[in-house]
Amino acid sequence: MQEINQANSEALSRIRSGIKWTSERCETHNIQYMEIEKEEGKWESVCPRCRLEIENEKFQQQMQQEIHEQVQRRKYNTLASKSLIQDDSIKLARFDNYEDLGAEERVNKQHALRIVERYKKGERFNLWIQSLITGVGKSHLAMAILKALNSLEVSTLFIDIDEMLRKIRSSFDDKESPFTEAYFIDLCSKVDFLVLDDLGAETGDIDTGKRASDYTSRILRAIMNGRQTKSTIITTNLNSERLNKIYDRKVISRMMTNIESIVFEKAKDKRISKINF
Repeated sequence: MQEINQANSEALSRIRSGIKWTSERCETHNIQYMEIEKEEGKWESVCPRCRLEIENEKFQQQMQQEIHEQVQRRKYNTLASKSLIQDDSIKLARFDNYEDLGAEERVNKQHALRIVERYKKGERFNLWIQSLITGVGKSHLAMAILKALNSLEVSTLFIDIDEMLRKIRSSFDDKESPFTEAYFIDLCSKVDFLVLDDLGAETGDIDTGKRASDYTSRILRAIMNGRQTKSTIITTNLNSERLNKIYDRKVISRMMTNIESIVFEKAKDKRISKINF
């Protein structure tokens, strides 16, 4: 105990030796100014309380900046950490590795790039990327748009609809699963830019004329209701006539509000075109 008291006394002595009190008083706090030696032979007169308030303000600003940066990092990481992607090749999709094998693909790529610039300027609208055949690059373009937008300022998310619904159904029997209906509705509603990939695939073979279940429609409707002021990108192999037959009218109405579209009419399935037998 004696050693601790001695150490405290020595520390206090060192502090006092570096401070000189003046006869001036702070007009704000009515306490004496003190002179602090900034460097050898140079002293600065300060009000202790004013100095403390300045330091506290600096500390608060620093903490707020650190919190802001943490939030922005979390937003930036949402695309990689929260997305549901069935085709791993889509994770690598960017504009610079998009295969524009024909005139239509080149036009659509440029259209997508212009849409990115409009989104960056603050425009908010839903984008449909549609083709009646698979493998033309709809998901690739959708992911490329997200990656062009993904920064420390916005959050982006890519969700394969069929995979999302599978995870939700699995959570019915697994009470420990975090992938509940509420989880996905909250996640999809909050992000700034969302891709809902392959709308219609979750119903099975799109040529069967099968309707989406009421449950599926309810989840999609809840997501779109939560995104009324945000931009959603939807990819599908269905035309508007089929969409209206398969889905609840309210769901399609929400998805079709304030839209732009990128349509593939002549492009061929890139996956099949690489098969040489």
